[in-house]
Amino acid sequence: MKKCLYTLLLLTIVLLTIINSRTPFFRQDGGGWSVGYGSSKNYPEKIIIDAKAIYSIEKLKAQNDSTVFLADPFFVKEKDTFYIFFEHATTKSRADIGLLTSVDGTNYKYRGTVLSQKFHLSYPQVFKYRNDFYMVPESKQANAVLLYKAHRFPYDWRVCDTLVPNVQLVDPSIYVSDSLNIMVATDYAKNMYVYEADSLLGKWKLHKQPIALIGTESRAGGRFFADKKGLLLPVQNFSNGYGYGVSLYRFLFKNSNYTITREKPLFMMANTNIKEFNAGMHQLDIQRLDANHYYYVFDGNRLNSDSKTLNFWGPLKWNYLDLKNWVLQKF
Repeated sequence: MKKCLYTLLLLTIVLLTIINSRTPFFRQDGGGWSVGYGSSKNYPEKIIIDAKAIYSIEKLKAQNDSTVFLADPFFVKEKDTFYIFFEHATTKSRADIGLLTSVDGTNYKYRGTVLSQKFHLSYPQVFKYRNDFYMVPESKQANAVLLYKAHRFPYDWRVCDTLVPNVQLVDPSIYVSDSLNIMVATDYAKNMYVYEADSLLGKWKLHKQPIALIGTESRAGGRFFADKKGLLLPVQNFSNGYGYGVSLYRFLFKNSNYTITREKPLFMMANTNIKEFNAGMHQLDIQRLDANHYYYVFDGNRLNSDSKTLNFWGPLKWNYLDLKNWVLQKF
């Protein structure tokens, strides 16, 4: 009997050690989020963070003293101006969509709030479609994925359609073109769903392969990027807590099916040399502006202190989901 108990204890210790090595039971004490930006002549093999190219929480607080953090940046370039739309939290439970603008992609000015609702907003993916500007933000508290249209860009955003009703999904990322219209979004059980439609304003429905990812990498962390090989999607990694890093996944759609490859694991992680991003990163929006010019925006979190907090059940749940995802992919 004692031998069985010792064996069980040993196996439990080994299992917990393995789990802790993947997803630690003690989390870092993260603080406020900030936004960074940069450019490259080619699609970057690595995101180079310049300490001078950061719009920090301190800069925004100087303009709006109720600021808690700024995160989830998406940009568009229209004519000679860069527009960064971002989640602007002014309380711990609610956020609006704020705006930064720049004529050189380097020196940004805060332009205030462009969209405010009675519910929490974040993840403002803004894009141009047939000469109009649209936004698909995270609107889970509205119990729907909503589509907004700008009637006086970059201001006056109004709901023009409900893409997916009666759901609570986080971080919807959309891609629309003449040949492919897809969207991914994630539920609270860490399932990333794939939706499809015949056009942006068509009827959005679940793909016949409805679940793309499950577990600690199942939540989008930016816009789809199209290249000759297919689509790249930044995906958040929260194996060491929310906002730990970003991996890049390759989606290849063919004959109404798709495949997924984890192409660049942990493409972005905490940078210990940059205080604004020394706790982790979780968002990347990269676009090609012309033949030799890529521009990108991202966000990151900072450490409040060196202390850590215990989170026992989270790692158990996340490792179970990762194992489940691995089994589904293999078999």
